[in-house]
Amino acid sequence: MVFSNIIFDFDGTITDSKHDIAGAQLWVLEQLGVTLHSKEDLFPHIGKTLDETFTTLLPANLHYRIPDAAKMYSEYYTPRSLVNTTLFPGVKETLEELVLRGKRLAVASTKRGPGIKRATDHFGITDYFVQLQGSDGIPFKPDPFIINKILLDQQWKPEETLMVGDTDKDILVGKNAGLATCAVTYGSLTKEELERYDPDYIMMSFAELLSIV
Repeated sequence: MVFSNIIFDFDGTITDSKHDIAGAQLWVLEQLGVTLHSKEDLFPHIGKTLDETFTTLLPANLHYRIPDAAKMYSEYYTPRSLVNTTLFPGVKETLEELVLRGKRLAVASTKRGPGIKRATDHFGITDYFVQLQGSDGIPFKPDPFIINKILLDQQWKPEETLMVGDTDKDILVGKNAGLATCAVTYGSLTKEELERYDPDYIMMSFAELLSIV
């Protein structure tokens, strides 16, 4: 099938941001006296909302601190968000080739919009995308609102659009919006974990997208 439009998740799909994100989450947990986790323990939580993450990682007696934890995370992470973050191999070259082929690209992320643009500006990839859609004040994935917003804003047809991401929520949000889905195995979840959600395509590297679309 030929796709005219591609919507990407961001963290774990375009950027390898796990060390900065998990490092900030670990710092918050330590401030709240929770020292049970290593940074690697937190990698599978990337892509989830802060409320979900801290509900899982904080003991029940500290759940009342979840709003504080989310605020602490945002304040700590923002100025450190690009310290160790990189593009995954082949991302910039593949995005450039997709645009040269006439594909239209967008981002749908749990991240807030300004954080996405800060990163795309940093890596010089902003101009490849027609829309950088963050989850500012809108329902989080797998609710299809974020995908439907992009489809409406860009006047894209669902059947001509592919959703690409590294988590179960990325696959589910695509399915919920009636899109074909592509899972990447180099992000938060393994190939076996992603297969449970029955994506239409699975790729091991970003550059493989050129043969899919």
